[in-house]
Amino acid sequence: MAAGGRRNPGAVHRPAAGFVAAHRGEGGSMTHPALALELVARLEVTIGEPIDGGDTPAGRRRVIPITGGTVAGPLLRGEVLALGADWSLLRGDGVPSVTAKYLIRTHDGVVLTVTNTGTITVGPGGASGLTTPKIEAPAGEYAWLNDAVLVGTLVPLAGGGGVSLEFHRVQAG
Repeated sequence: MAAGGRRNPGAVHRPAAGFVAAHRGEGGSMTHPALALELVARLEVTIGEPIDGGDTPAGRRRVIPITGGTVAGPLLRGEVLALGADWSLLRGDGVPSVTAKYLIRTHDGVVLTVTNTGTITVGPGGASGLTTPKIEAPAGEYAWLNDAVLVGTLVPLAGGGGVSLEFHRVQAG
């Protein structure tokens, strides 16, 4: 370290020897832990009429208001508040993308901010999506969500009035 606790840009920085030794596999190489998915919650989100944002350099923009919904799961329960939108984009390559930002109020009154991005695939069986939700939480019971690595799935609700999502936490085991 340089004076004042700053890193010396010319120095070589190595991970702690204990971490490296603990993760070496056969032949001295590092081993990767297996990954597991844990269900956080299922969401049923209702939506309003899309607003056409027209053609942009990035693609065709549609803003879809989020009008409410439910959150039910082993780690998170509550409601989706009627405050937010999906800033959907039909990219030049024909792939629809999702960029949704909205609020969840948990069953015990804590407000969480969700930013969920991903892409939609349209196939013979219908549309489905893969997303990477990020949840911002205040200090307290839900603070673990700030650092959680989450993945999600998305499918339209029957009748077209919304979407069903599942959020899973990725864990190394």
